[in-house]
Parts: sequence; C-alpha cells; structure tokens
Amino acid sequence: MVNIFQKFKNALSVRGRLHRKVMIMMLLTSVLPIIFLGFLALVSLNTAHRIDVADIESNLINQKTEEIKTFLKGALNMLELRVTFPQVTDIEIGQQHYLLGQLLAENTAFNEISFVSLNGRETSKQGRLSLKNLADLSRLQKFLEAKAGKNYISPVYFTLSGPMITIAAPVKNSNNVIISVLTAELDLKGLEKIINKSILGNAGYLYLIDQDGFLVVWSEKNNTPPTYAADLRQIGFTNQLIQGESFLGADKQARYRSFFGKQVVGAGEFLSDFNLGVVAEWPVSDADNIIATVRNQIIVVSLIVLILTLLFSLFLAGQIVSPIKTLESSAELIAAGKFEHPVQISTHDEIEDLGRAFNKMMEGLKRLEELKNEFVFIAAHEIRTPVTAIKGYISMVVDKSAGKLDEETSRFLGEVKKASDRLNNLVNDLLQIARSEAGRLEIKVTPTEVTEPVKAVLAELKVLADEKSISLVYEPRALPKVLADPARLKEVLVNLVGNAIKYTLGAGAVTISQEIIGKEIITHVADTGIGIPLGAQQKLFEKFYRVPDERTREITGTGLGLFIVKEIIERMNGRIWVESESEKGSVFSFGLPIVSIDKTD
Repeated sequence: MVNIFQKFKNALSVRGRLHRKVMIMMLLTSVLPIIFLGFLALVSLNTAHRIDVADIESNLINQKTEEIKTFLKGALNMLELRVTFPQVTDIEIGQQHYLLGQLLAENTAFNEISFVSLNGRETSKQGRLSLKNLADLSRLQKFLEAKAGKNYISPVYFTLSGPMITIAAPVKNSNNVIISVLTAELDLKGLEKIINKSILGNAGYLYLIDQDGFLVVWSEKNNTPPTYAADLRQIGFTNQLIQGESFLGADKQARYRSFFGKQVVGAGEFLSDFNLGVVAEWPVSDADNIIATVRNQIIVVSLIVLILTLLFSLFLAGQIVSPIKTLESSAELIAAGKFEHPVQISTHDEIEDLGRAFNKMMEGLKRLEELKNEFVFIAAHEIRTPVTAIKGYISMVVDKSAGKLDEETSRFLGEVKKASDRLNNLVNDLLQIARSEAGRLEIKVTPTEVTEPVKAVLAELKVLADEKSISLVYEPRALPKVLADPARLKEVLVNLVGNAIKYTLGAGAVTISQEIIGKEIITHVADTGIGIPLGAQQKLFEKFYRVPDERTREITGTGLGLFIVKEIIERMNGRIWVESESEKGSVFSFGLPIVSIDKTD
C-alpha cells in the first residue's frame, strides 16, 4: 500500500507545483456535473410539464370545439327543411306557423324564427318575446346567401338578452328546388352548458370570444364574473387568436396576464366558420402545482451544491490569482517609474520563482532609470553653460551692432537669437525634469500669500499681453495663506498665464480668479483662446505632448511646461486640472491646501 502511494506521489511530482494546484482545483470542481444533471433534470421536468399542460388544454379545446360545432350545425340542420311535394310556391301560412312553433319547441336556443319568401319578404315569424312587424329582408346577406342555396351564419352581436347570431338556410321541395328561406336568431347562452362542463385542473376555465375579441360566454369557474361584450383585445394573445393564429400544442402555448388579472397558461382556437374563438386559461399557480415540490427540491439541492462549488472555486482562484495580481500591481508601479516596492510572494511554487525573477528585473530597471536620470541631469547641466554663453554673446553682438549691420545680417542674427532662446528654454526644462526625477527638485513649502504672486506675474506678462491686445483681469480678495513654495508658485502662474496669452489668437482676455472650496484655495486661469479638444485634454500633462493644431504650429514650446507645472503642484500637495471646449477657450485650475490654525501657531 505504501509503495502504491509513493508511486502516485512520484507521478504527481513529475509535473510542476502549479500544475498540481490546477489538478486539485479541477478535482474539487468536478461536482459541477452534478449541477448540470440537476439543471438538465429541471429543464426536462419543466419541458415535459409544459407539454402535458399544452396537451390537456389542446384536448379540452378540441373536445369543446366539436361540441360547439355540433350545437351550431344542429341548429342549422333544423332550418334545412325539405317538403315532400314538388311544389314551387311557399308553404301555406298556417303550415308555416305550425312549423315555426315546432322549431321553437325543439330548440330552446332559438330566440326568433321566420319564413322568408323568395322575394325577400317575411311571410311568418314567431319568437319568445313580442315581435316586430314582418320585414323586407331582400337586401340582407342572410337572405341572399340562403336564397343562393348556402347556409348562413352571421358574426356575433349583442342584445339586451345576451350574445346572438343569426342563421339562415334554404327550404327546398322534393325536386331540390328552393321555394323559401328560414332565418333564426340563435341565443349563444345555450353554449354555457358546454363551457361549464369543462374540467381543467382545480382553477382552469374556458370562455368564448367573438370575431372582434369581445367576451361571449364564460365558465362559472372564473372567480371574477365578467360582463357580456367585455373587450379582451388589450391582450396580445386575443388579437393574434382572432386573426386566425392557432394556440394549440406546446410550441404555441402562451403565458400571460389574463383579462381577469391572473397569470395563466393560455391556449385557443378560432372557428372562422362560426366566428367564435375558444380560449382555455389555466392559472399558473394551479397548473404548475403538480411539479412545484419536485422542482423546489431539485432547485434547493442544486443551489447547495452550487454554493459549495463557488466557495471552493473562489478560495482556489484566490490562492492562484492573488500572487498574479501582486505581480500586476508591481508592474503598474514600475510603469509609473516607482521601483521602491519589491514583490512579496510566498506560494512555494513557480509563481514564487517568477516573483523573485520579477524583483531582479525591477532592480535592473531601477538602476537603469537612475543612470538615465543622472545622465540627463549631468548633460542638461553641462549643456546649460555653453548655451547661456552663446545666448549672452549673441545678445551682446546684436546690442552693440545696432544700426551698424546690414538688414540681412541683422535678420540672420535675430533668427540665431530666437533659436538660442528656444534651446535655452529646452535645456532649462530638461534640467527641471531631471532634477524632479532624480529627487533634486527643491520645494520649500511655507505659508504663502496667494494674491501677491498673481499680481507679480500679471505685471511681468502685461507687455506680452498688450502686444496681442489681450486684457488681463484679476480682482484680488482677502484669502488665507496656503502651503506652497512662493518661487515655484510664481513659476506655475507664469506658465499658465503665459500659455493663456500664447494660445489666445488675436484680441481677447485672460481672467484669473480664486475661491475657497473645502480646505483648498482654487486658482482659475481662464482664457478666450482656441480651446483644447477633449481627446487631447487627457494627454495634456504628459512629457513632450503638444496639441496638434495647424494654427499653433508657429508658437514655440517644448511640451514640457505643463508636465513641470503638474509635478510642482503635486509636490506641494495640490492638484491641477483643465476644462476646455474647442473654439471657446480653456480654464486651467489648481488647488493648494490652506494653512491650518495649528500650523500657523
């Protein structure tokens, strides 16, 4: 036994440790077939039950349809009189009265019955109520069809006595020649006996509708007594039924909220020859009661197994995914240039080995980043001295030679001076970024007035604004001090206000405003310039990014200013953002923390 166990253990050890974990997870989650079988049993049970319900309703409707047809055809057959003589004239009036009395006695559903001559005039009429005078029916469809040798059944109509239909049939002699017409008004309440004899579970019921979707006859089992001619067309099922669609069989079975307020299983058939629809509705609570217990047991067992499976799966997934998520988080930190958080993984498998390799890679990247920053810092610092000298000498040449140089030489020197200025700005920006990334950017946060730096910057940039006919608007107000580096704060304002002036093409205004929101003082720099597209706003504070725009191609810039501004603001524990719309200007806002009372003591 020990040898067998050892062989099994050795077989497992051939695979890696992570593979063994996956195997264990698969073994634990093998209970899922049980859930599948439970689901399959539930689906099969529901399918079989739906078929059974549909068959019960379909059989009942077919049975009642035949009974209704027998009732209506029987009434028509009674009207199909055939005299035993070859006479071609009407039956004598006395004989007509006798025959009408016999028909009324034999079929209690006849409400009124009359003989009609071939010229369309009623010759005799009898009914269960007082009758009107004999009428001319020569233009009515019931007479015309019966005279042509066809039996006629009218659409359902409603009277004070209830729902009725009119039927008509030809009267023929022994030679099969039509000699007269019999018409009758048939009371459809006679169908109530057929409907009430229906058995559909404990609470199912039947009813009849006419060709327009109005209620004709209903079952006594319906606990909500409706009224004659109730409009059932609000139910989509009814509309489809009266248009001739059959609802017999499991594939046509419908479940809906009926006119009587119950959720039901519905089936139906429309008898187009008789203008009647037969509808069976079985309340879902009663129809599904048969399988409710079995279904609930399957559901409970399946849920218990599912919950256990989920718990095991979550636990195992957490065990496997957790170190991977740790690696993912560390990768995001590295992508952000943060190398101070080595991965801590203790899984005793290949993932732990991967974590150690990841830490070695991070150490190498950290060293490369440090070397890069150091190189950029040194290079920018060393380049700054000759660039400054070049700028100074060119300025001296231009200043001392004013008026002595020809126009072309002056223009060349002017271009060289502009290029020198741009190179100097680029070097300064690179040096600023290098200091920041190398941790050498000095920021001394002290309680600082927020209005004075704004005034100083506006005074400094007023000449630039006046050249473009741009007004600078600022209304200083009494505000508490903020925690900031005064020099760096001024640097931020110079950049934001300078950009606002540069990117306002033509005359306009740059407005600076300040407000207190929570524990911050927010400074807004708004312009009436060209604005910034929404897609570009997300990249605006990245290094070397400039908004692509043909109109601003000639405006000099390194794409580093806003990146530096963001670095400075965040190192002063502040935040910065932008709101802009193309062609409607931009608003750059930054918030700095207000000096608390404790810090001012």
